[in-house]
Amino acid sequence: MGSANSLTGLPRGLWVGIINSKSYWDGRFSSGDWVNKGGRSQTENFAREQIRYFSISYSFEGRIVDFGCGLGDAIPVYRRRFPRAKLIGVDFSFSAIRDCKSRYGHLADFICGEAGSVPVSDVIIASNVLEHIEDDESIVYTLLAKCSLLYIIVPYKEILGGFDEHINTYDKNSFKKFADSITSIRVFPAKGWSQYGKSLFFDVYAKNLLRPFFGKHRVHRRKQIIFQINGLYCEVT
Repeated sequence: MGSANSLTGLPRGLWVGIINSKSYWDGRFSSGDWVNKGGRSQTENFAREQIRYFSISYSFEGRIVDFGCGLGDAIPVYRRRFPRAKLIGVDFSFSAIRDCKSRYGHLADFICGEAGSVPVSDVIIASNVLEHIEDDESIVYTLLAKCSLLYIIVPYKEILGGFDEHINTYDKNSFKKFADSITSIRVFPAKGWSQYGKSLFFDVYAKNLLRPFFGKHRVHRRKQIIFQINGLYCEVT
């Protein structure tokens, strides 16, 4: 999906299928709701923040897959950072992939499919995708079997209930089943998801002074967490 955006914003009568289903995301993308909610800029901002934590050289010439690429707005960021890499975007939404091919087909190849459709690659990036998926660990198993390096980026310690689309929450102890293969875990604020400037001051720090008087818990600045996990193939250089 490439984003941690909130509720659809679509009138409930226009929702197509259950939340997070293929038809649901086709509806969000094709209706323009995703774009109107700032999904494009959020995905781009996420990618700009995340690449700082990737252990991939500028001269890397291997294959990088953006799993759950949404409308593909991370692809230009990856292309500038890894100009020699082979880029591939994968998403199960036909509407999203159609838009990707039209807008970014000169920068990358795109595949409409799920985790099983991901080609064997050097690097797979799953940015803000797993929080939408019920059986997230099975997706991780599938992706690790197809790459030498997997990056999982998700919201950090998110309190569920605010976004209908988000059904999983993560912290540093998540993905314990893959502990032997995890080589790095980083927590960081990300533009488009975290608060900055006046928003950080008023929505977090200032309001935290008043929340205890109204019986409310203090809130923390929203952050992202990135897991770097070794896959089953040769080391990336």
